[in-house]
Amino acid sequence: MKKRSSCNCSLQILLAALFMLSVCGKVHGQFYSVSTDALGLGTGTFNVEGSMAINSHWTIHLPVRYNPWTFSGNKKMKQLSVLPGVRYWLRESYAGGWFFGSNAILSRYNFGGLLGSSYRYDGEGYGLGLSAGYSIPLQKHWNLEFELGGGLVWSRRDKYPCVRCGQKIKEEKGVWLAPDKASVSIVYLF
Repeated sequence: MKKRSSCNCSLQILLAALFMLSVCGKVHGQFYSVSTDALGLGTGTFNVEGSMAINSHWTIHLPVRYNPWTFSGNKKMKQLSVLPGVRYWLRESYAGGWFFGSNAILSRYNFGGLLGSSYRYDGEGYGLGLSAGYSIPLQKHWNLEFELGGGLVWSRRDKYPCVRCGQKIKEEKGVWLAPDKASVSIVYLF
């Protein structure tokens, strides 16, 4: 059985986004931020998001999520996901209030045994998502953000009959509507 390697495409997108962040010229009122999603941390998913204001209403973002754990009962939520995107702020960038976003989705995952499911899925997904959120300034350098979003994801995955079993039932390919963001993030602005 051929084992899939980690998604090289995710690494390439990550490097390209980091390059864009490093070469963009300064604009008036430019801010940067780094954040982490407390809900994601609660599931054992390491996550960090860097962002940069490109003008008074637009920001670019690079969230990265990683979960290497197998939980009790061999439940899995393993993933490496990158969701580069942009946000439009109704008020000034990072000033608080509503924002709307669009993002790409690149993910390598191995999920199983969660929410009563007796199947395990091992695969990769690519897509586009939309989100909406609200930011609350807490102090000069701290914000609290809430964000919900979903997207269309093309995925190729292997389906297994149970969490522990190794006999593959079938390979599935298709497009699914899936949630891609549900976060409560602590944001540091600089």
